Amino acid sequence: MGDSPSVRATPGTTRSGGRGRELRILDFGTVSPLRSQTLWHALAWGVSQGGPASLSFLRPGAPYVSLGYHRRLEELDLVRCRALDLPIYRRMVGGGPVYLDPEQLFFQLAVPAGGLPALRARALERLLEPALAGFAAIGLPAELDHHGEVVVGDRKVCGHGAGQIGAAVVVVGNCVTHFDHETATSVLRLEGSDLRSEVLGAMRRYVGTESPAGMPGDPSDDHRFVAAAVASYAAALSLVPVEGRLRAAERRQLGVFDRRLSDAGWTAGPALSSRRPLGEGVAGPAARTVKIRGGVHVLGVSYAGASVTLRVVEGVVQTARIAGTAPEAFCRVVEGLRGGRLADAPRRLERAGSLGSSLVRSITAAAQAVGEEA
Repeated sequence: MGDSPSVRATPGTTRSGGRGRELRILDFGTVSPLRSQTLWHALAWGVSQGGPASLSFLRPGAPYVSLGYHRRLEELDLVRCRALDLPIYRRMVGGGPVYLDPEQLFFQLAVPAGGLPALRARALERLLEPALAGFAAIGLPAELDHHGEVVVGDRKVCGHGAGQIGAAVVVVGNCVTHFDHETATSVLRLEGSDLRSEVLGAMRRYVGTESPAGMPGDPSDDHRFVAAAVASYAAALSLVPVEGRLRAAERRQLGVFDRRLSDAGWTAGPALSSRRPLGEGVAGPAARTVKIRGGVHVLGVSYAGASVTLRVVEGVVQTARIAGTAPEAFCRVVEGLRGGRLADAPRRLERAGSLGSSLVRSITAAAQAVGEEA
């Protein structure tokens, strides 16, 4: 199913070596959206079966949407995705829904789980930090911030996810420079124009390079990124980079993943069917929380004809909007949340009468979720 994977030669690699000391390098070039997901699943499976640590690179040939294993399909605007002819694939590692397109170069590392730090944050740092050399090679002075995000300044230039497939740990990332903020926002299920506008504004502010038109974007960037990343990962892992290909067993498993990620039941998330629908609270309204990048979230709550939208940066309410019908006293309290800690918002809302009290449970839950991600 899909395109037949081929591998481009990568500078700095050899063609043989002791398998236990190899870092297998695979540059697949441009592949179908489906294969841009299933190839790294197959490589992780291969490493889990005793294959060498593997580092691969590719670009998807068309746009699509990827959803984390534990996330609800209802987080996406399915009507909009169909209108844009965007396939949706549920990956086998975590993270939220993301829009992916040919402007993004992917890198994917799969290594045996043994030998990595037990603490997830430390393991992720070890497996992401070598990629910084690739960004530097195309003129982006990226670094890892305290959230584990790859950033230039405070702008995210790499989306990444990580998880364990069998006995292998896999980290997947993409180089985000020329980012389509409008389409990325449009594929999310967001109730109300204020919430959608705030999410779009936050994406424009915190995702991708600040001046896309002036940043590198020619085809030679891929060559420079790949060569630098290969050298950096090989040195960090004390392995010899070796030009590699999929093994026969991995090719067979690739077909298994092609079928699985194309299956409507898998995409819907059969294991998640008992969960409460998105937006439905235990009592009263529920908040919609959208993570823009580590430390940056947008919250939206609607109830009794009023809607509240907050942008939260490092736990502080940066913007607060209110729309619809609401008492003047309530509006003043919401507007007064700006500059304060999100954790203090429920206590302040309690003073805003019955409408404020009705939102406290949702805001409290949202504040807790944001705090857990910080």
